[in-house]
Amino acid sequence: MHANPAQEGKYYDKTKDANIGHMKSEYLDLVDRYFSRSLDRREQLNLENQLKTDTRLEELFGEYRNLRKGIDYSIMKTLKEELQTLEASLPEVQIEPRYKIQGKKPTIGRRFVLLKVAAIVMLIAVSAVVVFQLNQPSSPQDLFTQHFEPYPNEFISAKRGDDIAADPIVQAFQAYDNQNYNAAIDGFTKILDEETNVMVLFYLGNAQLAQNESQAAIATFELFLEISQDSVIEAKWYLAMSYLKENRTVEAKVLLEELKTDNTYVKEASRILRRLK
Repeated sequence: MHANPAQEGKYYDKTKDANIGHMKSEYLDLVDRYFSRSLDRREQLNLENQLKTDTRLEELFGEYRNLRKGIDYSIMKTLKEELQTLEASLPEVQIEPRYKIQGKKPTIGRRFVLLKVAAIVMLIAVSAVVVFQLNQPSSPQDLFTQHFEPYPNEFISAKRGDDIAADPIVQAFQAYDNQNYNAAIDGFTKILDEETNVMVLFYLGNAQLAQNESQAAIATFELFLEISQDSVIEAKWYLAMSYLKENRTVEAKVLLEELKTDNTYVKEASRILRRLK
C-alpha cells in the first residue's frame, strides 16, 4: 500500500494473529509458488518474515520442502531407468576421430552418442512439461483461487489498553487479522456510514472478496478507484480478482493488461493472461 493515514502515536506496527486452523489451505499455494520461484519480491519477503514468527507455517513449509525432495528423487529415478533402457536398445556406434594416432584406438564411441541422446531427451522432456504447464488453460474461478490472498493489514493495529481496544476501527481490523471477515465487513461498514475513509473502503473490498461476496467487492473497488488516488494498482488487482470470481473475463483482461506494465503485479498478471481461457 502506498498510503497510511493512521494517526501518529495512536497506533503502531501490526502484530501477526492469524487463524492457524485454516493455515494449510491458505498458504499451500503461496509455499508452492515460493519453491517454484514465482513469487514477486513483496510476496517472498512477506512469507520469509512470517516463517520467523509462525511455527505452524514453518512446519508446513518444512513438510512441503520434504515432499518436493521426494518427488524430485522419484522423477530422477524414473528418468534414470528410462535412460538405461534407451542405452540398452542403442546399436554399437563408432565415430572415427578427425586425426588418427598410430597405435591408438578411437576413444569416442557409443558412450558419447548416449550422452548426446540423453541430453536431448532430457531437454525435450523438460521443455515440453514447462511449456505445457505455462500454457495450460484454466477457468477464471480456478485462477482466482490460485492467486487471491487478502491484502495484509498494513493500515492499523491496536495498542494494548481497554480504551484503544474498544475503538471500532481497531475492532474491525482485529477481526480482519483473525480472518473473521463477516465481523470485519460489519465493522468497516459502520465506520463508512459515519465517515469517508478510503483505506477502510479498500479493506472492506478485500473482506468481501474473502467472504465470497464478489459482486459487493466489485462495487466497493470500483467506488474506491473513483474517489481515491492512492493504492490504485492494488485496487485494480483486487478488482481484477473480483471479475475473475464472477467469470467476467473481458473486464478482468483489461485490468490485467494494465497491470502488466507495473512491476508490482507484472508476473501474476502475465501468468493469468497466459492461462486464461
